[in-house]
Amino acid sequence: MRILHLCDSLNPAGLGGYEAILHYLSAELVSEGHESYVVTQAPARDFSDRIVRSHYTLFHLPGNLLEARKWEFYALSEDERSVAAEQLFTPDDLEQNVSLLVEQLARLLLDVKPEVIHAHSSYVVFNRVLETLQQAGETTDIPMVVSIHGLPKPLILPNGTKTTDYAQFASHMPFDLVLAVSENVAEALREHLSPENLTDRVTTLQNAVNLSVFSPKSGIHKQWDVAFLGRLETMKAVDLFPEMLLQLKQHLPGLRMLMTGDGSYKDRLLQDLEEKGVLEMVDYLGVVETEKVPDLINRSRVFLYPSRREPFGLSIIEAMACGVPVVTTNVYGPGEIVTHGHDGLAIPPGEVSPLVEAVRNLLSDEELQSELGNNARKTVEKHYDLKEHTKKLLDIYRSQIEKKRGSGT
Repeated sequence: MRILHLCDSLNPAGLGGYEAILHYLSAELVSEGHESYVVTQAPARDFSDRIVRSHYTLFHLPGNLLEARKWEFYALSEDERSVAAEQLFTPDDLEQNVSLLVEQLARLLLDVKPEVIHAHSSYVVFNRVLETLQQAGETTDIPMVVSIHGLPKPLILPNGTKTTDYAQFASHMPFDLVLAVSENVAEALREHLSPENLTDRVTTLQNAVNLSVFSPKSGIHKQWDVAFLGRLETMKAVDLFPEMLLQLKQHLPGLRMLMTGDGSYKDRLLQDLEEKGVLEMVDYLGVVETEKVPDLINRSRVFLYPSRREPFGLSIIEAMACGVPVVTTNVYGPGEIVTHGHDGLAIPPGEVSPLVEAVRNLLSDEELQSELGNNARKTVEKHYDLKEHTKKLLDIYRSQIEKKRGSGT
């Protein structure tokens, strides 16, 4: 089976949940004898139009380089952005971009001849592109599935329209099936799709991890007491870390924290860590390669993921698969994954005191660390095995193909 994965955007730094998902999912699909292709917008003006990787071929479609200009905009400081916006974008950018991408994707579809199109969080661009191709009758025999990896977020279009990504998705929804990565995402999707009478297309398929890659490593040196690997954004509650470390320092002066990733809050976070006098407790490694993540987790005693608003929490199940106890929050996606006191600790979001208490309790009790870690591994083996996830996904693909054939399209 030839599967074409479509993404409005892939972070050029390799950050984010569905970048990692595509990395491991494509490898699993290839091991099952299938072909994977990933298509996204060109993230830079000097882009490579095709990159052949071990498990898939990545195609960059230029459009009108709106995506490349977006990343140039994000690289600017807040002060520079207000001036640069008028220089980088025009009100009809989105329409021009979609029009060009329609032509470019149509040509690619003729070359690749996919049996299934699987989009990932395509809220604004490729859903419009696919809708246009669908209306022109160019994709009538190809089932189109989309996985939604996020919760609703505010959005400003190039013409200045203030909206949300979910609203844009609901108004341009060509997909036969919508896969939500958690029940809370499914609920939010049904709410937005209800006016369009499309709620019956939503089902839940949670993300998963490769259990042979993310697994406990015996005899490994525990280099860090606590670890956070993710985007440095306030949504992830990284702004709590300076005060957390200051309070922990009073009782655990030798504590070491690992931190990786990038994001809009990075500079402020590093500044706050320095002002609190706890920067020397942190080993900040920046953006790390995907392949290094399992080793870094295994070298940590406790994994932190105290997100205020998390649609699922791929990093949570990666740590759980490694047998490392997780401290996370009891809302949204994490609340569906972790059972407090059994396979992790789930605390209220946005509060430092419960976070400090949970970390102290775990670091002072090796038996509790071991118990939660062992149970966490069992939870992931039971519910979040990538092999089982891939089987379910292939069954979905086959079912959608049969529906297309049965309908005579």
